[in-house]
Amino acid sequence: MSQTLGLAIRFAFIFLFFLVAGCTKHHQVFLNPSLPIHDSKFGNNIPVSVYVEDSRRNNTIAKWKKGLRKFSISSQHDLKDIFSTKIQQGLKKLNFTPKIHRRNPDHSLIVQILDIRSKYSERVPGMDVRVRAKLKATCTNGDETYSNTYSSKNNRRNITPATFPNENLLNATLSKILGRMLTDQALLNCLAN
Repeated sequence: MSQTLGLAIRFAFIFLFFLVAGCTKHHQVFLNPSLPIHDSKFGNNIPVSVYVEDSRRNNTIAKWKKGLRKFSISSQHDLKDIFSTKIQQGLKKLNFTPKIHRRNPDHSLIVQILDIRSKYSERVPGMDVRVRAKLKATCTNGDETYSNTYSSKNNRRNITPATFPNENLLNATLSKILGRMLTDQALLNCLAN
């Protein structure tokens, strides 16, 4: 009986060690949002200088510490590069000619990444996840300037921990915010005039 108890204690200790060690780590997600916009001739091949800046304090998307369990989540790649590529692809779909940011352009688009955050709440046997993102876009066209802030939120309740860190939900939120920005008629008019 004592051998069985000793074996059970060792098994419980090993299980607890792997549980704690498995949840005490840094996770990286692959962010690749889609562009939920249609092809258009709206831009008439007007060159647009594009510049993306990350105004967040750091690259962390989520951080959680509860008892012994702790984790953090960040993007595998620089978000400035990801958003710059996606915005240039979106402008091409709208028939603009995006250019890397240059001095004193006739048409420019500056995009600031203000916030991308994911929050987790334990709900045994699952968890709740909230994702939010916020961007600010500023168009300058000669003397005309237009600026707007775009935000997006997604929530999922009682999801299985197997989907952690919920890369699909993060990408869906970023896709939604890019779609809002690239369909803002006032922003597009500023770029096209």
